[in-house]
Amino acid sequence: MVYLARKHDGHSVVRADVIAEGEGIPPSFLAQILHELKRTGLVTSRRGKTGGWKLSLAPADINLLTVVEALEPEALGQLPVATGESGVAVSRLWEEVRESSRQILAANSLEKLAASAEPMFYI
Repeated sequence: MVYLARKHDGHSVVRADVIAEGEGIPPSFLAQILHELKRTGLVTSRRGKTGGWKLSLAPADINLLTVVEALEPEALGQLPVATGESGVAVSRLWEEVRESSRQILAANSLEKLAASAEPMFYI
């Protein structure tokens, strides 16, 4: 998604093999990821000789929480069942960690992450 954000102009598509090479992702695994992202509406594709992939929205309009929830809905974890003498305290703390993670991801867009991923050239 960051690679597509860096290449985003609203019109152009990027071939999957170019993404796979640029990001060091096996093409077959990338295909699975791209199809899941398409199913969730975060990317679109164009078929054919000039085909490829692009973001469905501007990078500024896609936050990282949306991406994480699209690809790994359980990534932020299930809350543990509050059992035992320490269970309530552990459960409460885990909820704080989970909520903090959600807030950080929601506050950061693909645009912001893509900008920090751009190589810096010094003269």
